[in-house]
Amino acid sequence: MMAVDRRQVAAADAIDLTRAVAASDRTLAERQVDARLLAAASTNVEGRRHWFALRVAQASEIDLCARLTDSRVDAVVPVKQVQVKRRFNAPSRKVVHRPVLRHLVFVNLVPSDDAFAGLLRVRDVAALIGAGGRPYPIGDREMNGFMELAQAGAFDERSTPTGLAVGMAVRIGVGPYADFRGVLEGYGKGRTARVMTWLFGRELVVDVKLAHLEKAE
Repeated sequence: MMAVDRRQVAAADAIDLTRAVAASDRTLAERQVDARLLAAASTNVEGRRHWFALRVAQASEIDLCARLTDSRVDAVVPVKQVQVKRRFNAPSRKVVHRPVLRHLVFVNLVPSDDAFAGLLRVRDVAALIGAGGRPYPIGDREMNGFMELAQAGAFDERSTPTGLAVGMAVRIGVGPYADFRGVLEGYGKGRTARVMTWLFGRELVVDVKLAHLEKAE
């Protein structure tokens, strides 16, 4: 076993850890601020709650929703079923869940400056959807209706084509999307079509029965 050279140890310079300790203290302080602000958006806060939409990084929706939920924030990501090809050129397909609205996570909270600041400090959160410099609240009726459609599979994507001209401007006459206007993008399974329409100011592709479509005037 190698002996310790006492003369070398005695002659060595002491390492100043002041900067490292200061940096560690700053990191700890920032984390405490993050936790305090995010707590203002949690389910523990009493008051009238509203829905808001967060714009988030690509492909982070589901993971971010889970992290917010772990922090006691009421967060949801409505999902749809999508058929994708299996890897390595396998002929079969598998069904995966993906967000209905990409780049969006919905949160239900008592609005306050601290709550909004706390959410904006969370990793992968880019912005709050709003207008005039303020976050835009989503009505309970509108949000609940959207969630019910997602849970009922209204946004699930299907892949078997049927016959109708792609690119046609259409109006949906019956069903949960009655009076919605959009553009025919493709085809669903059986007698259904894929229509690109708009919800919450964003593009959204939905499956609609052909019998419920009519050419838009």
